[in-house]
Amino acid sequence: MSAPVSDGRPDERSARLVAAENAVGHRFADPLLLDRALTHPSFGEDPAMRLDYERLEFLGDAVLGLIVAEEIYIRFPDLAEGAMTKLKASVVSRGALVEAATLLCLDEFIVRGRAEIADADRGLASALEDAFEAVVAALYLDGGYETARHFILTALGSRITREAFDAIAIEHPKSRLQEIVQAGGTVPVYRIVATEGPPHARHFTVEVLVEDQVFGTGSGASKREAEMRAAKQALEKYDARS
Repeated sequence: MSAPVSDGRPDERSARLVAAENAVGHRFADPLLLDRALTHPSFGEDPAMRLDYERLEFLGDAVLGLIVAEEIYIRFPDLAEGAMTKLKASVVSRGALVEAATLLCLDEFIVRGRAEIADADRGLASALEDAFEAVVAALYLDGGYETARHFILTALGSRITREAFDAIAIEHPKSRLQEIVQAGGTVPVYRIVATEGPPHARHFTVEVLVEDQVFGTGSGASKREAEMRAAKQALEKYDARS
């Protein structure tokens, strides 16, 4: 672990960076990297002297994506590419990063311009997301890949679980069923078996077939709703067989 923040900077700024280092769990050899990672673009008047987090954010987004993708690949050797993509998107979503940044209290360390400060809530979610990615880059540049990886998995690792993936599958049963069936070399086929009710209040019943066998049946006020329910029933059958 590198040396603490050096002396010679204004006390308030130094104290802020020490607190930020404690929050992210790393002592920076170059504390200015962390300072920059927590500086909003609205801070500072001279564009030529801008030392905000935008460039770090660019790098951090790539590092974050790589580490999360690698971890999903390692943890779930049975997942198809499409399923891994969905899980990764969930883990690195704005909501996930904002929540992680909030738990780290990054909002207490980000410095913003007067206009941003005047409206405390304006753009805060975006700033937290950006700062999280910038901190990832700062850790990567200062401490290397393993330092960045430790930070990311500590903050987001609880989202890279079978339970998290199952929750996504429940929200998107047709996509999940497609991935499972395609792994066996075929595709699910949906067919409408009944349409009832007047034009303004239709009710559809749909079957989903895999290799000409009915694996699920669902009903709903739209074809999409009926197909989703049929897919969900088919997934329950697949789960029972596994």
